[in-house]
Amino acid sequence: MRARPARGRQAFAWHYLRVSGVLIVALVFVHLFVMHYASLPSAATAAFVGARWAAAGWRAFDWMLLLLALTHGVVGAHAMLRDVARRPLSRTALDVTAGAVTAAFLGLGTAVILMAAPPGDRGPLSSYTWIPSLLTGGLVTIATAAYVGVLAAGAALGMRLARRDPIGRWNYPGQWMFAINRTAGAGVLGFLLVHVLDVALFPFAPDLYDRTVAAYAMPYLIPMEAGLVAAVVYHAFDGLRLMLLEALDRRASRMAAPSFIALVVLTISLSLPALAVLLGWRP
Repeated sequence: MRARPARGRQAFAWHYLRVSGVLIVALVFVHLFVMHYASLPSAATAAFVGARWAAAGWRAFDWMLLLLALTHGVVGAHAMLRDVARRPLSRTALDVTAGAVTAAFLGLGTAVILMAAPPGDRGPLSSYTWIPSLLTGGLVTIATAAYVGVLAAGAALGMRLARRDPIGRWNYPGQWMFAINRTAGAGVLGFLLVHVLDVALFPFAPDLYDRTVAAYAMPYLIPMEAGLVAAVVYHAFDGLRLMLLEALDRRASRMAAPSFIALVVLTISLSLPALAVLLGWRP
């Protein structure tokens, strides 16, 4: 378990990740229910978004979700990369990049939500018909990287277990749990950035937005979408689990492994309904 930083940038990141993580949990699960349990992601057409954003409450909800998810993800990724970047120049470049990414995507998302309704079937960007292909290519790239990473990790783990070799250089399960948490968080952030870009088409090219959203029905992307739900569920509940273990300190040593097993069971249980919906099941 990591000790709490005393002060400075690391202390801010430590506190912000925990505060924003608690605040975002309820918003995330409402979003998951609406977009992954009650309907298909590919059904979130311009008509769907227009009807949703006709209500100011939904616009406020989506903006708050964007704010918390984006800043939580960037602060987490920034802290993770600063652990690796040791040179002052590298850290300065990392700081500037994190600030620029946050400002750009938050500004774009805010503008789109404030505009709310598209001007009609077509918009000023409707002639740029290559945009859906580019965004779909981004989704396919993310999916491919995820599939290759999972297969490579599974193969490496299987070989080590078959030879009865040590699993890795880390010596206790908590390190692996923490690594999975970071990997899930990084994957969710990567998808969020692409998602902001495709939603940005809504007020400027509703027809191209519909073409982009339709790509979510591609069979190749279904495992990624199911994995995204699992990553969100795991990352959210594991964050709460880690905060509880931190609060209990040494008294939590016996709870680490059982709580992790419970988390895995919970993640699978909450992900299977979303997978069933993606595969065409309806209640």
